[in-house]
Amino acid sequence: MTTTVEVPADSKKKAAAGAQSGTERRKRRRAKISAQVLIRTASPARAFEEVCMTVDISRDGLLFTTDYADYACGQTLNVTFPYSKTQAAMEQAQKADVVRVVRHTDGKFGVGVQFHAANLGAAAEQKGANYSRMNPAAPIEPKTGAESMVLVVEPDARTGESLRNMLEQDGYKVVVVPTAEQALTILRTTVPVAFIAEVEATDMSGQDLCLIIKRNERLQRVPVILLTRSAQPADYSASHQMGAVICMAKPFNPDRLQHVVRLVAPPPALKNTYSARVTGLVRNL
Repeated sequence: MTTTVEVPADSKKKAAAGAQSGTERRKRRRAKISAQVLIRTASPARAFEEVCMTVDISRDGLLFTTDYADYACGQTLNVTFPYSKTQAAMEQAQKADVVRVVRHTDGKFGVGVQFHAANLGAAAEQKGANYSRMNPAAPIEPKTGAESMVLVVEPDARTGESLRNMLEQDGYKVVVVPTAEQALTILRTTVPVAFIAEVEATDMSGQDLCLIIKRNERLQRVPVILLTRSAQPADYSASHQMGAVICMAKPFNPDRLQHVVRLVAPPPALKNTYSARVTGLVRNL
């Protein structure tokens, strides 16, 4: 059972707009993912920062938990997600507005935020749709290419084929190998846009593979997604310490993994939409 935190009077106007956008955000598919996120206030007058854990994420925003009681609807934050403490981690903050604050029975708070770039992306999608209707013969960019390769280490052939089919829908070139040794061979000559492996792999753990990637200057910016069958708290913390952006429990809903890959490596099939969001992000920074 949760109770909604009362919104200050001077934030009602922004809160109303935030509530509407928050409703739209919740209509979209979300993935329940536990990952680190760095939160900073955008206003110097109330400067603070903290590392929190996400509860769920979507392409437009995320929900995280915190002990801090001063978040308010309409407040603007700088949000770094995915976040890692490793030196090789990419630090790219996005501006986001708080659209929801709830207080849980354990005293913690759940804070929902929507990225500013999400609004720009929605406008770009509509503009693109209008352009396509006016220009039905407009050329379509290829959906695949060497720069869009996702490398997956998965010993189970059926699971590997399922992941391949799912990710190829977004235009990724997906390479699935059964062993870490084969993955390392590919990594010697190729830099994938994302890397997926299982923590409990037999020949080499996914965490060890992640550490190898993060210590390699050429590969250190590759987002690593780890999967775990045991789903122990230690798996999550160790994976984040090794530099993985996200650690997910097995079995999982395939749609959740698809959302995560889209977040860390914008898909070729949605290149125009994500490019518009990145442009908006750069302008806001």
